[in-house]
Amino acid sequence: MSAIPVQDKWAWVSGLLAVGLGLAAHMAAGGSAPAISVVLGFAALCCLAAQLLARWVHGPLLLLLASGVAQQLLHLGFVAFGGYFPATGLVEHLHGTGQGLGDVPAAGASDGGSPHIMLYTHMAAAILTLVVTAGVTRLLNRASLRATEGNTA
Repeated sequence: MSAIPVQDKWAWVSGLLAVGLGLAAHMAAGGSAPAISVVLGFAALCCLAAQLLARWVHGPLLLLLASGVAQQLLHLGFVAFGGYFPATGLVEHLHGTGQGLGDVPAAGASDGGSPHIMLYTHMAAAILTLVVTAGVTRLLNRASLRATEGNTA
């Protein structure tokens, strides 16, 4: 039985990291969080996708592309399954809009959040996912290389 590669071990964590950072970015930009079961479903899908991509995605540009696509899909999922009170996040909140907490926006109404802030926060989440995933993978590869060199010496 062969050892499990470092990429496979870290892929599950990077899927959770992408969902966590995506949710934080979405809420910071004024979006509403979906139900916890939806977030857990997205986390499971992202972990599985990261596990599948770990064998083919090598290099920072492909990883950034995969992180960006994941953040776009997470944004669409969070918008589709989010709550009824948009714009209650950290950046765009209801204090100055004249809208009460009991007021539910109409079906086609704007969410009140800035699409630019939403784009920037999800881009930041994708870049942070890239930096953390690539950095930790590099550190784990070095540690496993040193361990195998120590065992052969």
